[in-house]
Amino acid sequence: MQTQIVHESIEEYKLYNKVLEGNKSYVKKKLAQDEDYFRKLAKGQNPKYLLIGCSDSRAPPNEITETDPGEIFIHRNIANIVIPTDLNINCVIQYAIEHLKVHNIIVMGHTCCGGIKAAMKQDSVGGLLDLWLNQIKLVYEKHQELINSFAEEDDQINCLCCMNVREQVLNIWRNPIVQKSWQEGHPVMVHGWLFRVETGFIEELSLEDSIPEEMSKIFKIKFKPPKVQSPSQHEDEEGNAISPMRARRRFQRMQSRIETGIRHFTIHMQNVDEEEIEHKLVENIEQDLSV
Repeated sequence: MQTQIVHESIEEYKLYNKVLEGNKSYVKKKLAQDEDYFRKLAKGQNPKYLLIGCSDSRAPPNEITETDPGEIFIHRNIANIVIPTDLNINCVIQYAIEHLKVHNIIVMGHTCCGGIKAAMKQDSVGGLLDLWLNQIKLVYEKHQELINSFAEEDDQINCLCCMNVREQVLNIWRNPIVQKSWQEGHPVMVHGWLFRVETGFIEELSLEDSIPEEMSKIFKIKFKPPKVQSPSQHEDEEGNAISPMRARRRFQRMQSRIETGIRHFTIHMQNVDEEEIEHKLVENIEQDLSV
């Protein structure tokens, strides 16, 4: 018995050491490409995205998006849950918005999620995990008729994965930090992704059309303007004050128009340069927001 334990420990240490050797190889490759790579990285970060993902080892955000360190600010937990009272994730959201000035928050779920699968069963997984999975069970309870309409278990799990992403996007919309950023004129766009482990592709979920209507007025917060405020932050072009609800709707419409416009122009205007596409997008968005 003792010999077996020693043998297994040696094998596990070899695997652990392989990770450290991988780090040395990583550094060597990066320095071969740019000898100042790490010195530049040490100067600071300027990520454009906050990604809230699952801790699952099969869904590494940087690798599946081919982004480098410093490009994505990342928070991960079991089943990519945004709990309103979670101090950890709220600190991440606040830092990303107020200090890093990110404009895009992404909630990324994935297929074959163990947390989602466990939440669909009645078996206890133990202690704190059961409490955590209750957040997913609430989503399951809300959408169980749709989820149970699928015959195959894998399809049911993937459906709940999508519904869970959708619910967490709603939780971000309800977040006071995010709402305050909208009111102050800092446009934060919220996206829902489903990473399909079996294919490697990211599926962008169509969530933006229904979210504003589903966010109850109970969650809409009015913030007192700062004592010294810039007219552009809280007033429109005519100098009229913009309410938090109106500001949110304006930016939501802007996000929807941008996403729809980019898809349209990418498909139908392959021979048009980027400047012309951007000019047409600006025209469309300005016309839409003026309504």
